[in-house]
Amino acid sequence: MKQLKTGGWGLVLGVLLHASAASAQIVNVQALFDEKAELGPAASIELGGDWRTGSTRLFTVRGSLVGQLRSERNVWLGIIRGEYSFASGERIVSQVLEHVRYRRKLSDSVSGEVFAQHEYNEFRRLQFRALLGAGPRVVLFNEDATGLTFGVALMVEHERLRKDGEADAGDRYTDPRVSSYLLGRLKLMENIQLVETVYFQPRVTRPSDLRVLNETLFAVTPNPRVTVGIGFNLTYDSAPPATVPPLDTQLRTTVGVKL
Repeated sequence: MKQLKTGGWGLVLGVLLHASAASAQIVNVQALFDEKAELGPAASIELGGDWRTGSTRLFTVRGSLVGQLRSERNVWLGIIRGEYSFASGERIVSQVLEHVRYRRKLSDSVSGEVFAQHEYNEFRRLQFRALLGAGPRVVLFNEDATGLTFGVALMVEHERLRKDGEADAGDRYTDPRVSSYLLGRLKLMENIQLVETVYFQPRVTRPSDLRVLNETLFAVTPNPRVTVGIGFNLTYDSAPPATVPPLDTQLRTTVGVKL
């Protein structure tokens, strides 16, 4: 995604290659930080869609807004994201997410983070999900061509399932979880970068209740005005709501154009 800095505007158009009915509960916000952004405000917009007719009738619209405010020691990040899909006139995806994160630099390699998130996902049967957490972030190494970052947080999660005909309809859960992640980047060529992120989120009171996210992203910048991102996500939930599959995969690409 390209940045919309003060004094300029840009637009990011996303083109969907292929996606499952995504129901991931882990959001890789670390990949959304622009570590090279100038001090001050920045923002980016992603819009995407898929329209098919004939033997397969499908309409998808999705979008996200990411804002960042950076100073010498502090960074604020805000995210709003939504996606809706219809197939043969029936809604098959409906989800909205908002996430806010504050990061304070404590030393050259250590930062502290505090975050809050709200989520609605009709097809994961989530009527309401909210979480609040905090923890350290450590840059293990950061070179021009490679980098590796580790983070861990303790968070409290509250979920409420929608009231439908399933056995667990309307159930509510409030649980503590440990959220840890490892973020690595590798510069493959002058204009191609690989970013790999893995999240693990076990429940504190029952570690076998585990959520995992693995995200692989190739970012290609053919020229300073255009960025192409190709990503593959794999998410796993060992204890999903009834009728929701434990494993999801998603493949997508976005094209960023700075105007």
